[in-house]
Amino acid sequence: ALFFNGFVWVLGLVLFVVGVVVLVEGKNWNEIVDNKTVPVSVMLIIVGLVIAVVGFLGCCGAMKQNGAMLLIYAIVLGVIIILQCVAGILAFIYSDETKLEDQIAKNMDEFIKNYSGKSDVKTDHVFNVIMEEFECCGISGPNDWNTKTDIEKWVQDNVPDSCCVDMEDTCGWDYFKADNTNKADIHNEGCFTKVVDGVKSNMELFGIIALVFILIEILQLLFALILRNDSKGVLA
Repeated sequence: ALFFNGFVWVLGLVLFVVGVVVLVEGKNWNEIVDNKTVPVSVMLIIVGLVIAVVGFLGCCGAMKQNGAMLLIYAIVLGVIIILQCVAGILAFIYSDETKLEDQIAKNMDEFIKNYSGKSDVKTDHVFNVIMEEFECCGISGPNDWNTKTDIEKWVQDNVPDSCCVDMEDTCGWDYFKADNTNKADIHNEGCFTKVVDGVKSNMELFGIIALVFILIEILQLLFALILRNDSKGVLA
C-alpha cells in the first residue's frame, strides 16, 4: 500500500508539471481555440497539487498505520474521484466538435486577413508557428495568401517564409508572379484540418490520461480502506 501511495504522490507531481507545461506551451494554441488551454492547464495544476498532497497523506497514514489519517485520505480521494467523473461527464455532454471547428475556422480567417508578416504581431507569430510545426500553408492551401489577405497589409504575390519546405528569408517572395521561374518548394496542404486534428488528438490524450488517473485513484481508495481495517493505529 505504501508503494501505491507513493506512486500516486509521484503521479500528482507529474500532473502538476504537465499542467505547467501546457500553460506555457499552450500560448500559441490559445489564439486559435479562444484560451481554452488555460482552464485545462490550471485544472491540471490544481488537481496535481491536490493529488500530491493526498498521496503524501496516504504515505504517512500507511507508514504509521494511522486509521484516522487513512480514513481522511480515503474520503478526500473519494471526493476527488467524484469531482473528476462529474467534470468528465460535463465536458463530454457540452463538448461540440462542430462549434470548435467553426471557432478555429473563424479565428484563422481573422489571422490571415490581418496578416502582415511582422514577427512582433502576436497573431502573425502564432500563424507562422502553426505553419512551421504542422508543415502546412494558409488555411485551405497556399492560394489563401493570394486571395484572402488584405492587400494593404500583405503583398499578395508572396507566401510567408514559414510556408517554405526549406525555410529561409524571403523564400516565399514573388511565389505567385507568373514570370517567377525559380519558385521555392512550399507546403501545399492547408493548416485548418491539421490544426483541428491536433486539437482533437490532444483532447483525446487528456481524456485517456484522466481515465488512467481515475482508475489508479480507485485502486488507491480500496487499498486505503483495506489497510485502515487492518491497521492497529488510532481508528476513527
